Amino acid sequence: MKKYITLLPIEARNIRQPSHLDPEWALVAVWHQKASVLLIAFLFGGIGVIMALLSPFEYTSEVRVMPELQARSALNLKRFGALAELAGINLEGVSNTEAIRPDLYPDVLKSTPFILYLLNQSVTTVKKSKYTTLAAFLTQESFSWTDRFLDRKSFPVPQLIDDRQALRLTRDQEQLIKDTKERILSDLDKQSGVIIIRVKMPDAEVAAQVSQRAIDYLTRYVIHYRTEKTRSDLKFLSERFREAKQRYDRAMVNLSAYKDQHRYMVTEIGTIEERRLQAEFELAQGLYSTITQQYEQTRIKIQEETPILKMLEPAQVPTKRSEPRRTIMVLVAVLMGGLFGIGIALVRHIDWQPLSIER
Repeated sequence: MKKYITLLPIEARNIRQPSHLDPEWALVAVWHQKASVLLIAFLFGGIGVIMALLSPFEYTSEVRVMPELQARSALNLKRFGALAELAGINLEGVSNTEAIRPDLYPDVLKSTPFILYLLNQSVTTVKKSKYTTLAAFLTQESFSWTDRFLDRKSFPVPQLIDDRQALRLTRDQEQLIKDTKERILSDLDKQSGVIIIRVKMPDAEVAAQVSQRAIDYLTRYVIHYRTEKTRSDLKFLSERFREAKQRYDRAMVNLSAYKDQHRYMVTEIGTIEERRLQAEFELAQGLYSTITQQYEQTRIKIQEETPILKMLEPAQVPTKRSEPRRTIMVLVAVLMGGLFGIGIALVRHIDWQPLSIER
């Protein structure tokens, strides 16, 4: 048996007959509430205008670089072929080492060591204000209206001396590193192979300086990565080269001095001693010649393995701000207000069916 809830007359008048929520009904409902919808949209638009006016300015500097996509082959060694043949150097042992993949370059510019390097670099603003570090600029300068009410103090950022050491950062330092990473965007165009680096900063001059520092760091990093092993070999051969040269000079002097002293003396013991000095001289000469060839090969190998980063678009000081986009912010706010007002208008015109309780 079904029984219905008994309502007071005032409550019964507020309950409407059920109807379908079709587009035509929705348009009629919104049209009857158009004043409320426009008012809400106007209020949201006003909030959007206030937010757009109070938002800090941001400037974006863009740099385009064309990296070396693959290692230079033995064709590049032909430039040194004639010189090497005259010096008696064999270039067949010079192998080609593949460079770091260009698609990993953006990861280098997102690494914590790179961010620490940037935060410890000095910068100069458009107004010629000099800051000892980028961290001081980002923490001391007031860019938005909220920064004027907050007591922001500069704090030191550690310098990464050894990439194998453990970093100890405070919460403020971690947040600053995270915010700085979000300001630097890098991407590799897989079709053209061009690396695009965009730096967003509250100051136009600082944005250009940071983008240039990013290119310099990336260039040094790639060169060091590519030639680190070869430079270590060159340092080792340089030490052996000095030792071999000293040994060769000493053996040559000993042999020449002995011959001068025993020029007119012919004895069996003298002949044996001369042969010993001659053998020592030939051994030192052969060792010196071999190490010299390896030393020159390694120097040529460093030149061959040094990658090239060709600058297509250098860092420029932006003349126009990239953020905030005030027109878009206001339009989005008005649109959100309109949708919110339409939703309220539809909810207010939904008909409710009387509730029934089955006992």
